[in-house]
Amino acid sequence: MKRSILYLAVIILCFSCNQTLEKEFKKPITDSISIFEIYLKDSVAVNHFSNFLRNTLELPVEWEPFDIFGNDVVYDAAFHLGNTTLELLSVNPPLDNINEAAKYNRILFHSKNIDSLSIAISSAGIEHQPPYNFNIVSNNSELIIGKQINLDSISKLSNINMAFWQYLNAGYNFSERTIKGETKEVLKTKLDAAMKSNPMGILGLKEVHLSVNQLAIYDWRKLLGTDTANKWVLSEGPVISYTLTTENIGVDWITLSVQNLDKAKEFLSKKNFLSTEKNRVAINPSIIYGLQIYIEE
Repeated sequence: MKRSILYLAVIILCFSCNQTLEKEFKKPITDSISIFEIYLKDSVAVNHFSNFLRNTLELPVEWEPFDIFGNDVVYDAAFHLGNTTLELLSVNPPLDNINEAAKYNRILFHSKNIDSLSIAISSAGIEHQPPYNFNIVSNNSELIIGKQINLDSISKLSNINMAFWQYLNAGYNFSERTIKGETKEVLKTKLDAAMKSNPMGILGLKEVHLSVNQLAIYDWRKLLGTDTANKWVLSEGPVISYTLTTENIGVDWITLSVQNLDKAKEFLSKKNFLSTEKNRVAINPSIIYGLQIYIEE
């Protein structure tokens, strides 16, 4: 009888351990970042940064700078970065809570279906706003290009705006898009083909690094599951890493991956854009409004 009770206790204990492991080693709710946004101090800066991305780095233009809401408030441009869209914007009047000339301002995680995702993130204990349609003014008409869920609580804790984003078909071919596609797959094929000719050999966004406090990380774990060595690896990229700090900077720096580091260094050096920051290859921050962008294979 004692043996039976002991055996039963061991089974219950093992089952409990398995349940705990399942909870601890959760997978991320998302597989990628759809849009990574940089806030700039004004429209002049958006134009200048766009010129650098278009004319120097020769990244494919998703859309040239334009008045995205048709009310002279948000001036917006976007470039293809391999595994994500790099979006630049300024706001008129400028945001009171941002004093820098440039800031990594928003991460929009990919969602295939916003409505079902809303249930999933609620189940994970993540505070969020209801899904809403994202409208722009295109060709003088209002157009719904996607759906979005804002994550207000974790955004405030992390000092960076965070959301989930789902493109609707109109988002792939609205009139201001430089490169268009009827579907996501068609558009991505065109953008990737255009990306291959960039002279620095940029492949995509490799890493996004956060400097945030422990309270923020608790919520990030609800979103992205268990981290290993202070990192989460999204299946479609990038890596999201963090350093614990009381300053709560938000996104501190990013890394771009390239085909060949020596060729990338040579390219940047010829343009006088090469810098070494913390013993790492980087784009000279003075060219990009003080932002830290490292380069790695």
